[in-house]
Formats: sequence, C-alpha cells, structure tokens
Amino acid sequence: MSILRYSYPTMLKRSKSLSYRQQVTSMTTVLMNFLVEHKLIVIEPFQEDGSLKDDLKLRSSYLTDLGNEFFKEVFPKWSAYIDRGGDIQKITILLKGLNKLQM
Repeated sequence: MSILRYSYPTMLKRSKSLSYRQQVTSMTTVLMNFLVEHKLIVIEPFQEDGSLKDDLKLRSSYLTDLGNEFFKEVFPKWSAYIDRGGDIQKITILLKGLNKLQM
C-alpha cells in the first residue's frame, strides 16, 4: 500500500487566497528541488518548463526509503517553521534533518 505523503492540489484547494496559494507553490517548489537534489524522490515533480506538475502527489512509493523517513521526521518541522512565518527559502532545517537521518 502506497501512503499519500503530500498533495500539491489539495494544499492549493485549502484557500482561495492568492498569497496563500503563492506560499504553497513556493514551499512545494523548494521542497521538490530539495528532494530531487538529494535523490530522495524517484519521480519527476516538474514539467518541462520547470514549473510544478499541477497534479503533483507524493506517495510513499515515489520516495526512497530515506525520503520516506525524511517526510515522517523532518518535513513536519520545516512545515511548522513556515507556518510560524519562517522563510521558505531557508532550508537549514531540511539539511540538518537529512544529515541526522543519514548518520
């Protein structure tokens, strides 16, 4: 069974606020770039023009074992940081969490 870890369309549907939708898009873009760069994902989350796929959903089967651990342990901390007004571009939490998982 493949567990749904993240759904970009569902996140966008939570609010019609343009600023919220821009924040979700920025957050998802940073997250997907991180996952691709660190080889934690086995699918391509971007379209040919570099934009996010509109129907992007991450299931546990689309992530490596380390990617699944990352989503369970690290992603919630970074998401909470952003919800408290943190800088989306600051990926220190993601890097430190990944390093800890790799030890």
